[in-house]
Amino acid sequence: MKKMWIGIGIIFILGFGIYIFFATEKLVLERNNEPVDSRYSAFQEIDEHYKSGVFEVKRVARVVVSSAASPNPIRIFPSVNHQLILDCDAKVDEDTKHDIRYYKIDQRGTVIDSIYVAYNGYWGQFIDDFMVYTGDKDSYYDTWPLNGDTTRHKVVELNADLSWDADRVEAKIKVIKSAAKYYFFNSLSNENVWYRQCYFYADKKWQLLWQKMPGYTQIPDEESASRYRKDVFRSGEVSFEIPKDVKLLHFHPEEKMKYSHIIGGGDGGFSIYNWRGKGFFETTVADKNFQFMVTKLVVEKEKHNGYRPSLFTVEEAGAATNLYKPAFYHSSNGFSFYSPNAKELFLIKLKK
Repeated sequence: MKKMWIGIGIIFILGFGIYIFFATEKLVLERNNEPVDSRYSAFQEIDEHYKSGVFEVKRVARVVVSSAASPNPIRIFPSVNHQLILDCDAKVDEDTKHDIRYYKIDQRGTVIDSIYVAYNGYWGQFIDDFMVYTGDKDSYYDTWPLNGDTTRHKVVELNADLSWDADRVEAKIKVIKSAAKYYFFNSLSNENVWYRQCYFYADKKWQLLWQKMPGYTQIPDEESASRYRKDVFRSGEVSFEIPKDVKLLHFHPEEKMKYSHIIGGGDGGFSIYNWRGKGFFETTVADKNFQFMVTKLVVEKEKHNGYRPSLFTVEEAGAATNLYKPAFYHSSNGFSFYSPNAKELFLIKLKK
């Protein structure tokens, strides 16, 4: 009896496997057995295995989790000493969801320093030579962008006991705006009481002026700390158009399959049949042609965008598409960053 049930189980498993196989095959209508044109046979995917006598390719950042709250988990912005800072979300679980990992890139495209900043009630702000860590109760700063020093220096607080009258506070803010090298505002509440913090750099130290507010206070962008930082690249940014610095040289179809587009917003989606295959691209790194390949690619051309190609990747027949943007940031110092998706960033530069 036991052997009979084992036999039935095996037959069921085999039958289910055959069903899944043929169900999947029905999603593929046609296959192209023609080989790739020899002109593109040497093209490679951009990953840590990319081999070239001219270029060096290295993955410098990988983010584990990309959430809706952080659609661009990897960011790049210029810093002092002609350096770039990579700003990467470090979330792997609930305890690390606000943690950040920073990498410092020099003019040669070399990672020369990095720090892991665990969130413990402070938010870091990059302001030229400084990282200013703002908090609800106290604050500190260091000079890591300038010299790699992470020694904490306490921000000097003014009116911490809220003993100044309103006229004195406003007069001080007026002086700060006219004379301080840097200043920015922050807004916070404590037990339903709103406060405005004015951070400023004067007399070779960072200081903080407290101000009690009558209610919720919005800080305009032109007075926030973010105005001192300008991101030049964000991973995961989507576009239906190929960037101007990238050329799609050739698309080689491999299988005609069914796949779907998920619209979102409660509108569901739709399915279509189209060819999936390999795309062969070219861009410029350090004034030299850099060629690469993308697999599992589909190319769509629609009337609404002038029949310009839109790029998607499809992992398997019947699956939903992912919008693909060949996103590069080209440094004037002769190296480039490439992000195939929101979670990865590669550095490309000339071999020495």
